[in-house]
Amino acid sequence: MHQALRNAAETSVAQTGSAEGIAVLLERPPRRATSGKRRLLQILVAALVLPASLAQGQNALSEQEFLDYLRSLSQPAGNSEPSAALQRRMSTLGLGMMAVPPPNVSTFGINSGFGLPGGSMFAAGAITDVRDRVQGSSMDGSGAVGLGFGDASQSIGADLSVGILSVDPNDFGEDGNVSARVFRQLPGFGSSGISSVALGVANAASWGSAKNIDSNYFIAGSTIIDISLSASGYLPLMLSAGYGTGVKNLERDPAGFFGAGIGFTSRFSASTSWSGDEVMVGLGIRPFLRYNSQITLGMGDVTNRLDGRRWIITGYWFWEDLF
Repeated sequence: MHQALRNAAETSVAQTGSAEGIAVLLERPPRRATSGKRRLLQILVAALVLPASLAQGQNALSEQEFLDYLRSLSQPAGNSEPSAALQRRMSTLGLGMMAVPPPNVSTFGINSGFGLPGGSMFAAGAITDVRDRVQGSSMDGSGAVGLGFGDASQSIGADLSVGILSVDPNDFGEDGNVSARVFRQLPGFGSSGISSVALGVANAASWGSAKNIDSNYFIAGSTIIDISLSASGYLPLMLSAGYGTGVKNLERDPAGFFGAGIGFTSRFSASTSWSGDEVMVGLGIRPFLRYNSQITLGMGDVTNRLDGRRWIITGYWFWEDLF
């Protein structure tokens, strides 16, 4: 689950300079059912709203998706208007620079090749109406926080995240895990594209019921391609694929995964993915363009091939240049 949350944050970041945006609440080891749907909703809403109110007196931060600022592209000589690549870099390094941020993109529910930029941090939360893909089960919730290190555009980047599998106040923090990855930024396709590859391990260390699941060693690659619409506009397309030792069957068995996402506007993006044994879709919404946050409305097992169709709501907040 924590792996999914981190994916959401980092993927999203990939487009804006952060890390697949914090992904979704994926499968997790069984634990006692959480209670209080209203309490979980309040936790998620507070995580998104409170940071915005606290940030009113601070300078505008760059976009929530921490991977975008990894771009180091320049404006073509003789062109009076910023190129799509330069616009994205400005977005990645600080959305507050632009009156209208460029389109945002991420992939949902899978690992990406992008990672958190050095000195950045994310916090995320997720809720789902079906726990462990078991119909009739209770609502479930999880959370994650992570830090980014290094500079993937110049050498190697790395990130470390901690997942909390229990967010109910009655058993908060009893189950959790630690995940890590290293990644390297690579040239993309076209003058404005960007790519990245990553090697990582999810559930590298764990406690509580998370010990029931083995570590997931994975490799992933992602690229972002700008689809030009006109001289002044473009749609970013993100493609991701990889393989892990713990992907399908509730993150217990090896499998390949892949996905695609597209950014429509500064506020809205959509994605679909195959996470080893199920199809997942998500609609990303950025409620505060001045701040680094995103809410994703998603669905797991869309085709219901595993009888595990469920709604997933994730939210994350991203800070950069903290250290």
